Amino acid sequence: MRLTFVLPKLLDHPIGGYKVNYQYANALAARGHDVTLVHPMTDGDHPSFRDRVSCASMTARQAITRRPPMTWFTFEPSIRSILIPALTSRSLPAADITVLTSWQTAERTMEPAPHAGVLVQIVYDYEFWMSNVEIRPRMKAALGRTDVYQIATSGVVATMLQEIGREPAATVVAGLLEGEFGVDEPIEGRDRVVAFPRRFSPVKDLPTALAAATLILREEPGVRVECFGSTSSEPLPRGITSRGQISHEELRALYNRASVFFLASQYEGWGLPAAEAMACGAAVVSTRSGGVEDFLEDGRNCLLVPVGDARALANAALRLLRDEDTRVRLATEGLLDAALMSAHRSSLQLERVLESLLSGPPTASH
Repeated sequence: MRLTFVLPKLLDHPIGGYKVNYQYANALAARGHDVTLVHPMTDGDHPSFRDRVSCASMTARQAITRRPPMTWFTFEPSIRSILIPALTSRSLPAADITVLTSWQTAERTMEPAPHAGVLVQIVYDYEFWMSNVEIRPRMKAALGRTDVYQIATSGVVATMLQEIGREPAATVVAGLLEGEFGVDEPIEGRDRVVAFPRRFSPVKDLPTALAAATLILREEPGVRVECFGSTSSEPLPRGITSRGQISHEELRALYNRASVFFLASQYEGWGLPAAEAMACGAAVVSTRSGGVEDFLEDGRNCLLVPVGDARALANAALRLLRDEDTRVRLATEGLLDAALMSAHRSSLQLERVLESLLSGPPTASH
């Protein structure tokens, strides 16, 4: 198949949704499909002069290096990368199937584009839907397109699509690359380290994360609290160490240092960091934020707490820090469950779904 993956904007730093799409692109290219990535320089309708100059410059650099401009991810050599000033239906390359990867990409390609083949959307947009009531009419129009087959990425995303009036053609849950994350430090006897991602999007609820971390340090001063991710000049509360934007190797090492990992999100379409931490043997504490509940079960492989409750989040982490047997039991169960989250299996399922959509009406797949 000739497959095009359309991303909402060129970004050169790790983002969970982008990573999942790139993994799919790599897996499908490795299986012999002709894969193209399309990245607009802007997520708006009107590219600036700077956007156009950057597009031309980076396109020229791509031609010389023969490598896509995303330096944080390693792509299959056969993958073709196209940069465009802004996304329109006319800017889509010829393909058998064009995969849209956000509601914005669906919104900007409303005009007919028969050369782009069958239009499919992998839907991750639960967080936007839940937290942006004012743009829901636009999202509903984009995600409710009857000329596009929608593929849900979690149970809450499937429900969201049904509320919009669209029955997903399939549900394909993301997975972890084999060997990318794993246990390098024994689960038993880990140092008292608590880790969490520092993310500034309001739906990730950094204030609750910081308040929970502060409570943990107040009650257990000997605990080490580390965060990673977005950086800011705004100082962190005393006792919290920021690792900033870190490499994959550093992230794996952090997850392996952690005895407890927590997520404070208000909404998660799936919850990739929790899955990664589980695969490295950290005991997970999370809010009941939606997508994580596809693979997190309170009391069996994690502890779940209400959204926005810093006290409950801190209490759950403190419980695991003080109860080694429970921490080890939850972490061990989490590790076993993470082993079932296979990016290879997910890519094979996606391939079958795309082939079925190319050959005829969609078939249910879960």
